[in-house]
Amino acid sequence: MTSSIPPMEFASSSSKLPRKYDVLINFNGEEIQRKFVSHLDSALSAVGFTTFLHHPNAHNPLHFQQPILNLSRVAIVVFTTAYSQSAWCLHQLQQIIKWHQTYCRHVLPVYYEIQPSDVRLQMGDFGKAFKATAEQAFSEQELEHGMSMWSRALTKAANLFGWDESNYRSDAELVHKIVKTVLHLPVLSATQFPVGLQSHVQYLIGTIQNNTEVYTIGITGAGGSGKTTLAKAIYNQLSATFTEKSFIEDIAHLSETRSNIRLDEQLLLDVLKTKVEIPSNEMERRM
Repeated sequence: MTSSIPPMEFASSSSKLPRKYDVLINFNGEEIQRKFVSHLDSALSAVGFTTFLHHPNAHNPLHFQQPILNLSRVAIVVFTTAYSQSAWCLHQLQQIIKWHQTYCRHVLPVYYEIQPSDVRLQMGDFGKAFKATAEQAFSEQELEHGMSMWSRALTKAANLFGWDESNYRSDAELVHKIVKTVLHLPVLSATQFPVGLQSHVQYLIGTIQNNTEVYTIGITGAGGSGKTTLAKAIYNQLSATFTEKSFIEDIAHLSETRSNIRLDEQLLLDVLKTKVEIPSNEMERRM
């Protein structure tokens, strides 16, 4: 399922979003959408990911709606020469990097018909467009600070693990590689540990590692006390030891918006790495 909501509609539409997005694809330009993003989007959707196409709107290029990003699990940023021609994209990238650093979410850059070093150092045609965009977006007093903020975000993004399109024989090969990587991302997003939580993480991990039986662990506590963060931290540290695993959070809320069928399908997708559709009549018989 793919959603593509123009930025001007974010404020009215974000409150109606039924569930989280697995992958947000950030890019600029209709050409790259036709040539590459549409194929990547289709491939991600084919294996069960819900995507959100995140691109600028000419009528309101600097508008940004934070909830859209907060509803996403992974951000793929597609860098092209046209990317630095958009003040909206450069502003978005600042927010994406902040989101990455604050919530430990995955940000995966793709360099399409552009050198990673041009993005990292703002060189070549990308750098020229970057400078021209900044001069149009900022006043003379704001220019130096604004360019510095954008430059820092670009450099940080370019230092992350990603893909250079020129290293692949075809877009199909590149898309396959990206989808495979997203499917096998080993670490869930998690905020930094609240004070005192680290000791609980180590205690539970030690308990699990010293026990060879299959069992269930219940984590209880008041709302906001760190139950989900604790569960994520344990999963993050132990998931690499398992070939099949799944983490589904906020099941009570998801059951209301996605139904038990969708939850079962998500579990099967995580474990089998392939999309399995469960007929509604099959679920009724099981219930």
